[in-house]
Amino acid sequence: MNGKVYPSEDPGKYKSFIPLIDAYNEAKLKQIKEYDPEFYAKCVEIIPTAEELDASPISFMKYNKKLLSPMDFEIVTNYSMQELVAKQISKELTALSIINAYIKSAIISHLITNCAMQFLIPEALAKANYLDKFLSKNNGEVIGPLHGVPISIKEHMNYAGKQTCGSYVGCLDNIPRESAINIKILDKLGANFHIRTSQPQSLMWLDTANNIIGRTRNPLSTRMSPGGSSGGEGACVASHGSCIGFGGDIGGSIRVPAAFTNLFGFRPTTRIFSSLNNLGGGKGQETIIVSQGPLARSIEEIDFFMESFVNKGIPSNYDPSCLPLPWRTPVELPKKIKIGCLFDDNLVTPFPAISRGMKLVVEKLAENFELVDLKNYWYSESEMESIYTNAIACFTSDGNQTQYDMFEKSGEPILPLTSHYFQFGDNAGKPLSVYDVRMLAYERDNLRLDLYKKFFGRVEDGSLGLDFILAPSYVGPSETPGNSLYWGYTVLWNYVDFPSCVFPTGLFHETTTDVLPFSNGGPKLKNNQYEKMVWYGHNEDKINYDPKNYVGGPIALQLISRRFADEEVLEGVKKIVDILNIPRS
Repeated sequence: MNGKVYPSEDPGKYKSFIPLIDAYNEAKLKQIKEYDPEFYAKCVEIIPTAEELDASPISFMKYNKKLLSPMDFEIVTNYSMQELVAKQISKELTALSIINAYIKSAIISHLITNCAMQFLIPEALAKANYLDKFLSKNNGEVIGPLHGVPISIKEHMNYAGKQTCGSYVGCLDNIPRESAINIKILDKLGANFHIRTSQPQSLMWLDTANNIIGRTRNPLSTRMSPGGSSGGEGACVASHGSCIGFGGDIGGSIRVPAAFTNLFGFRPTTRIFSSLNNLGGGKGQETIIVSQGPLARSIEEIDFFMESFVNKGIPSNYDPSCLPLPWRTPVELPKKIKIGCLFDDNLVTPFPAISRGMKLVVEKLAENFELVDLKNYWYSESEMESIYTNAIACFTSDGNQTQYDMFEKSGEPILPLTSHYFQFGDNAGKPLSVYDVRMLAYERDNLRLDLYKKFFGRVEDGSLGLDFILAPSYVGPSETPGNSLYWGYTVLWNYVDFPSCVFPTGLFHETTTDVLPFSNGGPKLKNNQYEKMVWYGHNEDKINYDPKNYVGGPIALQLISRRFADEEVLEGVKKIVDILNIPRS
């Protein structure tokens, strides 16, 4: 329990929704059982129980290899989305063979990670048959650039005719008539949807659990968190349950799951994708706007997805909020790329693994790029405390009333990380005045300009003239469940709306190496409330960090640039991962 009673909570009312929750989960189980009873029975026989998965650091990979046929394993493991489309054109594969392989892999993924809110198996099989007939009738011409590509989608995006609850118990009876704009566009481009993935209660965690399906696990180590709020997407894509995933990011919700599951995750500048027809508790909140984007196993697939969606899907034709800008390709970067390296945001000290990862990556990049340590240029601790507090106050400026409205129908219990989110900002869950909200937007605009002038402007105007900033994507490697408390390394870029892409470094947490640096003359912890929250938790006398908790956690970083330099960000990541020699995960 969260130790606090919220106005929306009503145990008696919630009890009446238990049959709806049970029916929702039974329908999902029925669908995967009926798809292939023999395959399902084999999965249940081999895959550990939920209790075993929660207690031990189990990886998905050996189960994929055991349970999938050699051909299905090859399809879900070895072929990028571009290769899947090419192999359909060459008649080496069909859309039906591809989707069957991914349905089976998604079932394994769900049984290991609990990543599915809903399966779309009959619809996916029907779409595959349609695509195969289209290809045959049109002499090998595809319906669109994503022809037959299995894509997972975050469940809170409306899907016509299907329950769409956004993990709100009270919305289990919600069946939208119209799909989200982005879903419509992806469908027209040939994407095949077979699974809708989990998100946390309130959609405002960097972890994933809700009162409908419970906790989603990290496929690299099931004892760990997959991140959030697109945690189901991260879990599904990382365990090869889909070729590419589509999520949303308002404070780190694409990038943190990508970081925790060793994927690439891109948060584009806002207004590239539509945000219409998505279910959530952030109605009318415009100080920080949500951005949709992809999670994938390679940067090339991220780039291909973006070019396909923007240039072929043309979202501005469907949503007047979207900007009519093309995806620029090819993109030329300066011969000598200049990167600012932010080792520490001056508010919360990264865990040892992240500091080690930053140092090693910077050393590898030094020969190819002009690198600048931002330590002497970045904002002070007090400035960062004010910036972060302002940023997260944007989310709770209505006193959480729009969230309470979503929870009131069912009276569902408020989970601990929702309670944590409800306390964001100095307002501590109380509504701000119109004046205060306007001041948050004013401070945001000033910060955006200051960041640009200080770091990305022209050198002759006194700027550092950076092309990119390289920074941690989270304070640590993949987090333990329920402890993803600090959003600062990601939400800053949402606040000022700068595009950023998370990428794997090929490095992982090492228990014997990534120990506390403070006992041997290392950096001292800061004295602000957020540093204490992360490092001490509820114990003010003892640091709450134990290297054994993060065994095998991937070390991810992010690359950031100015607004609308989205193509440059992806091109910069391509160059970095080429130097680091990062393979497709």
